[in-house]
Amino acid sequence: MKIVCLSVMLFVLSFQIKGQNGYIQYQTFDEYKMEGVGKEKIKRPYVLVKKELDTIFVIKSNDTGKTIKYVNRGDYWYTKLQIEERLPYLETICEKFIYNDTIIEYNYRYCHQYNHLIDSSKRSNQRISSSIFVHTKKGCIILSIQDNDITNYDDTFNKIKEFVINYKEIFPRNISTIYQPRFHYIFEKQIKENILSIYEINGEDKEFVASKKMNSLGEFDNKGTMMWW
Repeated sequence: MKIVCLSVMLFVLSFQIKGQNGYIQYQTFDEYKMEGVGKEKIKRPYVLVKKELDTIFVIKSNDTGKTIKYVNRGDYWYTKLQIEERLPYLETICEKFIYNDTIIEYNYRYCHQYNHLIDSSKRSNQRISSSIFVHTKKGCIILSIQDNDITNYDDTFNKIKEFVINYKEIFPRNISTIYQPRFHYIFEKQIKENILSIYEINGEDKEFVASKKMNSLGEFDNKGTMMWW
């Protein structure tokens, strides 16, 4: 019992210290607007937000070991996340570009040789299984791209933005009976109270995909990708 109480005290103290270092407590973080939301009657889980010049730091109360860092690059906000994988030789990265109430996620994988974390010579620099997610508050478009579609890793934003603007011409609708190297899916999001429902849109047809009960962090409590459910 004493150990539990001590753990709780240390947990609370850690947030108090972060708060003294400029963090402000909010119920959740709106990535579309890049600002904390909700300061009254806050319940767990919640977030701590700190702003410094061109950088915003966010910590989730249910994942205190990680600090999400957003950097203002002029035309957009940028952050880079590593997504947890079950297999030790896979590494999944999500780069986010946020502007005009839109979140663009560029996801890709590295397939390393075994024990790559121990031996850096076994790390691969070849990006595979790439995809682009274009999120708004009302929906999402998924673009399936080829591994060699993006080669200039120093300026990925402009290339990705070109894909997003011209996605209908570059990425036709997916037709399962025909091989297509590039294609897109469209999804609609509906939120009623704390239930998020996803529908796939195909012309005038709408097909239910899945629903998810959200906690007090809302959509911000995801894994950085379109893993809503």
